[in-house]
Amino acid sequence: MASSVVVTIETEKSQSQAGYDLKLGADKDRENVKALENWVRGISGGNHRAKVSIQTGANAPVAASATATLASCVSDTITIGGITFTGTGSPTTELHFETDGDDTADAAALAAAINAHSTLSKVVSASSAAAVVTISCLIPGVIGNFFTLSETGTTITVSAAALAGGTGGAQEAVQTSEMGL
Repeated sequence: MASSVVVTIETEKSQSQAGYDLKLGADKDRENVKALENWVRGISGGNHRAKVSIQTGANAPVAASATATLASCVSDTITIGGITFTGTGSPTTELHFETDGDDTADAAALAAAINAHSTLSKVVSASSAAAVVTISCLIPGVIGNFFTLSETGTTITVSAAALAGGTGGAQEAVQTSEMGL
């Protein structure tokens, strides 16, 4: 049975400084783990100030998701986590998605608009198949279940009032160590 361990390190360093210290690289798993090990040794040795929280869970977290089904959409809206997207024949902002009555094309346009949104795309992703858009939280665990979902009009139908199915990631056991903060 799989379980999860989440380690959160809060440091006074900026994100760019921490990234520079860690020097993480794609496809360099062993080197990345070694860099993290050295960085944590620096914290425990007093070279860096940090707050370290370790959470364990019985199961690996699962991301929440939901669907939106389009049926001859023209100008209806869908709201995801407080951000509203409007179907239109002539999109002019990142809050518009192109509609022309072809459900498959409209669903693809909505998914693309969600994935291109400047802030929402950092917490959810979207994909489409035929007339259905699947919206998934990028953060696994119960947190995704709090992203509200609604529509106006009759041409977009959402599967629930919020993303659903996110499990795990909750604090089952937590140990926090403050190292100089």
